[in-house]
Amino acid sequence: MGKQKLKDLVKQLNADNAPPDGWRPEDQVPAAANAEDKPEAGKVYALTGGPGSRCIANGNSWKESEVDQELAAGDAGKVR
Repeated sequence: MGKQKLKDLVKQLNADNAPPDGWRPEDQVPAAANAEDKPEAGKVYALTGGPGSRCIANGNSWKESEVDQELAAGDAGKVR
């Protein structure tokens, strides 16, 4: 197997895996996360958490995963 451009590979995979009635607009994968949704320096974010919690691992945005500064300061140094 020789080198293949990503664009050509995606086209081939889409052709090989197309549903019987073809692709529809709602089948399209959403675009990458909003470029404006980035972590900000000096803020604390929940990267992981339990089911349903607002964290990056559960698919929430950086803004949605922001931790209240008072809560973050209160938990500093505590081991659970």
